[in-house]
Amino acid sequence: MNPIEITVPRLQRENIHAITLWPFIFYRKGFQDDIALRCHEFFHWRQAARWGVIPWYLTYLALQLFYFRRAADQHPLEAPAYAEQREVLRLLANEESIGEHLATLRVSTKA
Repeated sequence: MNPIEITVPRLQRENIHAITLWPFIFYRKGFQDDIALRCHEFFHWRQAARWGVIPWYLTYLALQLFYFRRAADQHPLEAPAYAEQREVLRLLANEESIGEHLATLRVSTKA
């Protein structure tokens, strides 16, 4: 099973470009083709599928209370997704292959 990817005109806040609400991934218009962002969201989608959707969301929200005023990449469930996103950006900047990342997360090149 793969996520159902949907592009919407806007999301909750201006600085949010995508959000995973399993089984969906919602992208703000203009960000649906950002492959690094898609890897980030697919990472969350796989986390939720692996942990179980309800336990993952409850854990995410509980941790959000402690990490509310910190940088998003310090949240324990966000940190590995941001690391994945940064690695894809690094590989793209160096004109290296991102195929391994795409295959691991089962990310298609088109939304």
